[in-house]
Amino acid sequence: MTDRPSERRTPGRAVDATAAADFDKEILSALPEPTRPAAAASYFAEDTFDALDVFRGLLLEHSRFETLLQGLCDQVVAAVPGADMAGVTLLHHNSENPATAACSDARVVDIDADQYNADEGPCLEASRTNRIVCVRVDEVAARWPTFASRVADIGVKSYLSAPLAVDSGHAGSLNIYSFDGSGFNDIDEVLVKMFVTSVEAAVWNSRHATEARNEVAGLRLAMKTRATIEQAKGILAVVRGFSPDAAFAALVEQSQRENTRVAVLAQRIVTAVAGRRRFGEPSKVRPTKSNDRRPTG
Repeated sequence: MTDRPSERRTPGRAVDATAAADFDKEILSALPEPTRPAAAASYFAEDTFDALDVFRGLLLEHSRFETLLQGLCDQVVAAVPGADMAGVTLLHHNSENPATAACSDARVVDIDADQYNADEGPCLEASRTNRIVCVRVDEVAARWPTFASRVADIGVKSYLSAPLAVDSGHAGSLNIYSFDGSGFNDIDEVLVKMFVTSVEAAVWNSRHATEARNEVAGLRLAMKTRATIEQAKGILAVVRGFSPDAAFAALVEQSQRENTRVAVLAQRIVTAVAGRRRFGEPSKVRPTKSNDRRPTG
């Protein structure tokens, strides 16, 4: 009796399965080990959303800059898994005196100070290069040995620093520290970048809103000043018979004699005339000496 086809292929199938397993093992062993935790298994949506809601409230309230930075530190720690502490470094461009402007934990001040004193570390590199720096403790020792030796006893094992653009005169960074050696992942970087971008937008909007208000106030003052000068020119035109151009020239000449601004002199003339009218006196300004009188236009 001959063997069935299935029975004849059974040994072959066993050999093929072993060869396939060996092949897969060879391929997998040649691949590098993953250097970061897989995806976002440690994220808790509710915690992250709550932190974002709180921070959104700070942005909508147009909080003071210091309050905004403190909220940034507190909420990024609440939102990012593994983030134990956070701080914000600010420094003038090309300055040798960086400072910690806000932090969620007093130990951040010491960690940052060690970076400032060593003039090296993730927060300074992020501020100066405008690039995100994400490293673990072994990389810190290799890249910044002086700083690493100073913070060895603190126990921080993972660092994430994101550049923070404040204005044209300042640079900065949001710095996150973790006691977990697993490191931060790509999703952490995206979330931190979102926090930073929100702060930058809020600061930009606030600064330009202030500039706009100042510009409007300046325009109002300029319009008021212009109106007062026009009134003073009209008074001189009536009292001395000047043309508008000659009246303005007379105001300029008198302001130079008194070393005062034309607007101040014009306001004085208008106030004097208004005062005379209020008390029923003739509405005129006492003329100057005849040799100060300018010809009509």
